[in-house]
Amino acid sequence: DSSVLVGAAAEILGAINVLAVTVAAPLVPAADHSDASEAACNAGVEHMIIHTGDELLDNFVFRENPPDRCYHCKQLIFNEIFNAAQARGIQYVCDGTNVDDLQQYRPGLKALKEMGVISPLAAAGLTKDDVRELAKTYAPNVAVKPSMACLATRIPHGVAITKEALDRIDKAESRLRAEGFGQLRVRDHQGLARVELPAALLKDGLSADRIQLLSRILHESGFTYATIDLDGYRTGSMEVHV
Repeated sequence: DSSVLVGAAAEILGAINVLAVTVAAPLVPAADHSDASEAACNAGVEHMIIHTGDELLDNFVFRENPPDRCYHCKQLIFNEIFNAAQARGIQYVCDGTNVDDLQQYRPGLKALKEMGVISPLAAAGLTKDDVRELAKTYAPNVAVKPSMACLATRIPHGVAITKEALDRIDKAESRLRAEGFGQLRVRDHQGLARVELPAALLKDGLSADRIQLLSRILHESGFTYATIDLDGYRTGSMEVHV
């Protein structure tokens, strides 16, 4: 979504008037960093990377992973972005929130509103499907990329967020996608992996070899136990009790 926003902003405002900002933190899948750089390069805009990993994980409230974790995370991240914008004399800070995001449990949206972040895609009434269509023009490198979310969403509320947990989640998901397991999530229940796989994959069934491969990848990534969620992939499965 942010990549489409950068491409559209560069076209409308002129690339010289746009600064793309990526927050590099353990919460973001490693592949997202390179995708963001490529999108900024394709749009011809300057790309700034802000490293906030230690700040986030050192923040007690965020680390304890309360139900409104996203609110505290957005406050920390966008405070850094606003500082960078102020230093450059930039008046407006925008993000890639779309209309579909507004229908989900996202406490971070409250922080964005309080801080004055503008969400042009949502203001234009664009859905996730609309954004994917626009990505073919404005961000072709991510047009068919599976939806991603902050890695902290893989950890149950009330369980502390650690770099070790984030690393094993990222490692496992990256390897499973590379092996063709498709759109998935690896939920981390304190060392037990609950893998949400695409419904079609569950319907067709997994061969013994594929199950063995999945199990091996999870163990090699640092998980003690490996399980498959029979309900399959869906967003917000960690929010059912919120």
